[in-house]
Amino acid sequence: MSQPAGTIRSFLDPAELFRRYFVNTLFDSTFVVLGILAAATAEPTPDPEFAISAIVAASLAIGISTGVSVYEAEHTEGEIRLRRLERAMLSPMRDTQIARRLRSARFAVSGVNFLAPIFVALVTTIPILMYQARILPDFIIASALSSALALSIILGAGYYLGKLTGRRPWRKAIRMTVVAVLTFGALLAIQHLL
Repeated sequence: MSQPAGTIRSFLDPAELFRRYFVNTLFDSTFVVLGILAAATAEPTPDPEFAISAIVAASLAIGISTGVSVYEAEHTEGEIRLRRLERAMLSPMRDTQIARRLRSARFAVSGVNFLAPIFVALVTTIPILMYQARILPDFIIASALSSALALSIILGAGYYLGKLTGRRPWRKAIRMTVVAVLTFGALLAIQHLL
């Protein structure tokens, strides 16, 4: 009995679930926001309302998509795990604490993944909202600050992943940020050529 309980604990390890899904979703949604910022900045007359709407809409779509897909993936994996445990223990596990913990973990993980892109949208739209409130004098400055915030999210996620491995967290953080900077530069170049 101790092995299945230990196995279930490893399935529900919050750090593992965070690593598996949240950082990936954070990374993906931040790259989408960088693409929107590149497109908005390339416009001859930038439209801050459109930029904010596009960031919020894209982030919401990514949040719903990943929240639902993670829920379905974890539901499937949970069912497979329960069946394996039932075969190993020769008894039904449907109404056990293990089944309830798997269900709770599934909801928690999908909820966190829904929130990751929303977090990115909230952080990266702040400078554009400041531009609209006339706190920042120029849309280009607001867009640059939004991009810097997006890159700092990537830097933080990279550092976190590097810290988990116990090896050179700054190296991973910088490597991930360099990829983001190069991607953003390529997106800007493409937008200016179109």
